[in-house]
Amino acid sequence: MSRSRYRLVCFDLDGTLVSGLVYVWKSLHEHFRTDAVARREARRAFHAGRLPYADWFRHDIALLRAAGARRHAVLALFRTMRPVAGVRETLAALRGAGARLAVLSGSVDLLLETVLPGERFDHVLINRLDFDEDGLVAGGVPTEFDVDRKGEGIRELCRREGIGTADCAFVGDNENDLSAARTAGFTIAFDCKSPRLAAAASAVVPGGDLRAVLPYLLEA
Repeated sequence: MSRSRYRLVCFDLDGTLVSGLVYVWKSLHEHFRTDAVARREARRAFHAGRLPYADWFRHDIALLRAAGARRHAVLALFRTMRPVAGVRETLAALRGAGARLAVLSGSVDLLLETVLPGERFDHVLINRLDFDEDGLVAGGVPTEFDVDRKGEGIRELCRREGIGTADCAFVGDNENDLSAARTAGFTIAFDCKSPRLAAAASAVVPGGDLRAVLPYLLEA
C-alpha cells in the first residue's frame, strides 16, 4: 500500500473539490440577484484594506437576506453543483495512505455538506451560514482563514496536528489560495485559474479528475 508523502493534505473547496463554480459567493449573489453595485463596492473596499473580512462577510449576508435568500433555495442551487471527478477516490486513497485531511476554504459549510455528504475530514476551516426560523439567511460565522489569511490557516492546521508546514500539502485553484500556496510545504494548483498561483505552486495539474494529484502526494 502507498504511503502519503505528507502528514496533512489540505484542500480548497470551490473549483477544487466542487465543480461548476468559481466562487460560491459569486454564484449565490448571481442566483439571488443581489445589489451588484453594493457587492462590487464592498469587494473593492476589502481588497483595498478598508473593510475587514468579517465585515465583508456580514455585508454579503445582508445583501442575500435583502434579496430573500432562503435555505431551501440555497440548497436547490447547491444541488446543481457536483463533486469534481475522482474526489471520493482521491480522499479515500490519501486517507488509506495515512494522511490527515482538511478543507481550508472561503466557501460555506452548507455547500460542503450538500455536495460531499458523509465525507469525513479531520479539520474544516470554512464560513458557516445560519438561517432564521422562516428559513431566511440570518447570519453566520466567518472563517478567520481566507484570502491573505489562508497561509495562517495552514499554520493553524499544522499546529493542531503537531507538525511543521513542510509536512503539509495544499491543493487549490485560484487567486485567493496564494497565501496558502506560499506557506504549505508542497502546493498543487489544480485546474488553475490564476497565473500567480501557477507560478507559486510546486506543481500544476490540469483539471478533469482529482486523482491526477495523487502521484505528487503518494510515494510510488
